[in-house]
Amino acid sequence: MKESILDKIATLVTKGIESEAECIYILAQIRKYIEQQHIDGYWNLRMCANWTLHSQLDNATVQGFLRELNDFLIDAEIHGEYNIARHPPLKKKLSFVTSLQDELSDFLNDVGIDSTIHTDNSAFRNLLRIFGQVIEDTPLLCKPNTPLSHLSEVSFSRRKSIFQDDLYPISLYWKIKKGDKVILLIKSNIVSIPFGPIEVITETFAFVTNDNGL
Repeated sequence: MKESILDKIATLVTKGIESEAECIYILAQIRKYIEQQHIDGYWNLRMCANWTLHSQLDNATVQGFLRELNDFLIDAEIHGEYNIARHPPLKKKLSFVTSLQDELSDFLNDVGIDSTIHTDNSAFRNLLRIFGQVIEDTPLLCKPNTPLSHLSEVSFSRRKSIFQDDLYPISLYWKIKKGDKVILLIKSNIVSIPFGPIEVITETFAFVTNDNGL
């Protein structure tokens, strides 16, 4: 079973991801391997897989994230500002699409599969483009298993591209609710900046509340 899953992953990585079905399949196989082998970490990679397969989550993968987000809201209430820089682990989780590249590379290297997809800009851009199509207009709702003081649910969604083959910017939204009220909308824009033969994927955040037009 262990070798079979890795063989399937290696075959797809070597061939290249060319369809939404292949994108969903490879992420599902990676998540299956991580869970079967009881491997810690790879939170961002797990969440990318979850988003392609589910519309609602309340499992252990999201519970720690929701608690971190609740702590972030408490911190913002105390300091009177939303400062994601004070919460590096949470910022990495909120940036899980841009972190997909590094975690995918780490995973492939750890299991002995060629990670060229990480260094080949066109191959990774294509994977990210197809992943964006998979999650487009497919919100992922996350709910805590136990009550939290400052939130009751969080939903992720991606802005629909106005062009069929549009990749950048990828705009993501985290809608945070307390009861029936939306208390915060976190917007992120993912862009690619070329540096000679390579490109760097970066992400910016904006925090929208009822005070500034939620």
